[in-house]
Amino acid sequence: MFKSNKTLGIVFVILLILTVLVFVTNTGKKERTFRKDLVNIDTAKVSEIIIYPKSHKGKQVKLTKENDGWKVLLDNGKKAPVPANKIKGIYTQLLSIKPNRLVAREKEKWSAYEVDSSATRVVVMEDGDKKLDLVIGRFNFKQPRSVSTFVRLYNDSDVYEVDGFLAMSFNRGVNDFRNNTVIKGDYKKWNRLIFDYPADSSFQMTKVKNRWTAGVEILDSAKTEQYLRKIAHITSSKFDDNVDPQKLQKPTYKLTIEAEGSKNITVSAYADSTGTVITSSQNPGTYFNDKKLAEKIFIGLGSLK
Repeated sequence: MFKSNKTLGIVFVILLILTVLVFVTNTGKKERTFRKDLVNIDTAKVSEIIIYPKSHKGKQVKLTKENDGWKVLLDNGKKAPVPANKIKGIYTQLLSIKPNRLVAREKEKWSAYEVDSSATRVVVMEDGDKKLDLVIGRFNFKQPRSVSTFVRLYNDSDVYEVDGFLAMSFNRGVNDFRNNTVIKGDYKKWNRLIFDYPADSSFQMTKVKNRWTAGVEILDSAKTEQYLRKIAHITSSKFDDNVDPQKLQKPTYKLTIEAEGSKNITVSAYADSTGTVITSSQNPGTYFNDKKLAEKIFIGLGSLK
């Protein structure tokens, strides 16, 4: 009888130990089941954002914070300014990332969600310390009319689904983060446009009592309105980073836009055998090689009659 009780006691102890082990193991798994947060950055301390976009086969896009604002590193080793609104857009996207559900835990499933080595990767640095290393995979259409994206942390095998179309913000090349402004203004406040052209083709158009004139001639109101609307917000992605400003002579074409209470806007075009180089006072130090853009801006007086 004593021996039987002793045996039962040993079995009970063994079962108790197994129960505790199972409980501890399951508790540990529950703690890993779902991350509440993937992104934890202090935007005031961010010093670098490095992106490896899938669309450019992982070619590095490096954004750095400097005293006079953000810059992007160009292929030729120079740096170009990044508009503040584009950095703000990056922050908004990153801080909005919240896991909705855990979709996979195994590395073998990364390719199904496109979060493997071919994915877009975003690294955020704070004063030299890596604060975020995020892998952005494929997007997923959800009903009704919403989009989600699959992501994972670079050093973690877990794959999460989050709201938003992240590729739109991060799967982009160097030029997509640059200032592409040529002209940006409210054409309704413009009162004079001066066209400096070769030979005797130059002319001016002036607004008098809400009507545009060229000298004593009244211009066609519909054609003038169409032209002003067209050039009021002009951008270009055809950057030319090989221009030597010291070699630029007098511009072939120049447009000066005057508006009451605002700085003049000056757009200059330099035509040569390689194309048409354009620069704007609203985007100093940036050059575009865009012949079609020149044709849109530098029109003849006859097209306004």
